[in-house]
Amino acid sequence: MSHSGVMQHGTREGTSAAPRARPIAAVLAVKGLADAKTRLSPVVPADARRALVLAMMSDTISAARAAGVDDIVVVTPDPDVEDTARRHGARVVADAPTDAADPTTSSLNRALTRGIDAAIGLRDARIVVLQADLPALRAQHLSAALARADGHRQAIVTDRSGSGTAMLIIGDTTDVTPRFGVGSAQAHRDAGAVDLVAETDDLWPDLRTDVDTVDDLAAAMTLGVGRATAQVLADVGLGSLASTPTPHAS
Repeated sequence: MSHSGVMQHGTREGTSAAPRARPIAAVLAVKGLADAKTRLSPVVPADARRALVLAMMSDTISAARAAGVDDIVVVTPDPDVEDTARRHGARVVADAPTDAADPTTSSLNRALTRGIDAAIGLRDARIVVLQADLPALRAQHLSAALARADGHRQAIVTDRSGSGTAMLIIGDTTDVTPRFGVGSAQAHRDAGAVDLVAETDDLWPDLRTDVDTVDDLAAAMTLGVGRATAQVLADVGLGSLASTPTPHAS
């Protein structure tokens, strides 16, 4: 546990991804930091919110690497995000400014499509689209989700609300349309994606806890966040938002 009281987890600890016949490429999208995570403003000041975004992305990338992901692509228009992603061994695809976006497509889905196009270059890869703010993510649970998705054209892991999508796994890269946004879980299911947690609401809570609100952050802290995120929270004195953090099975 860090001195802030936030439980940390080592993303490489106790993980051993099973050999896979196909490589895995992960795609993350991170928007500019100028207005990052404004819904966290009641508990996290502006400068710390920017640092928190970078830390959560770093912990997400580290967990993906520890799960055996072969290639990680980060799409962003922000130079600070780019620098951090590259330091963690990710490839970076420059996203177009918001005012240049296709008005018929959400900025997130447009960015993810750019990343998916770049990731497809990895020969015969399965594509894993991950939210970039999964600070509690455990590598072994990501590996388990990838194993369960194997053989499906598309599969999803919903977020903790059940209505959003924390992870989209694309096995058939002839159909690579991401449908993130409000009601994305149903949109992905309607497009044929298999819901990997449809009848198991308590499965992989760390994989399902992306952080947009104070409640989300409290849930992630209770599960136990990664080292980079824990350090930022410690730096701002945010040691508790919820019940005492407890170790997640790992």
